[in-house]
Amino acid sequence: MRSFRKIAAVLAVGLAASAPGFAAGANDVRIVAEATGGQFKATQGKYFETACNERLDYEAEVVDLNGDGQPEVFTSVQGTCLGGMAGVHMNLYIRGADGRWQPQFGFPGIYSVLKTRNKGYPDIGIGGPGNCFPVWRWNGKAYALYRKCR
Repeated sequence: MRSFRKIAAVLAVGLAASAPGFAAGANDVRIVAEATGGQFKATQGKYFETACNERLDYEAEVVDLNGDGQPEVFTSVQGTCLGGMAGVHMNLYIRGADGRWQPQFGFPGIYSVLKTRNKGYPDIGIGGPGNCFPVWRWNGKAYALYRKCR
């Protein structure tokens, strides 16, 4: 039992450290709706996906990846219709210099914010089935594939 508690504590600390948080508040819902063009209207819920002809569960997380005080938004949609074998379709929205939100990924996978950084933003690992997990790196304008396997 003691080892189970230790493992649970280590996992909890690791998960908390894996995605830097943005000060949570009432603005999160507004930020998520704005970033996703109104597709998601809360930080979690269901929405109707016409490509799947079904309602899918989603979660959105407001973060500050580069520490500039401005939010970025991760989204995860559960289900194999969009998420394939990974079971999750993920995206990251970053507001550009022009004020418009730019999606960065838009494909199946589970994101992991890594400790390595480039040009102010952390590298992002993309997990899923298999044993080769790519790393994406900020190039100053967008996230681009940096390494095919980590």
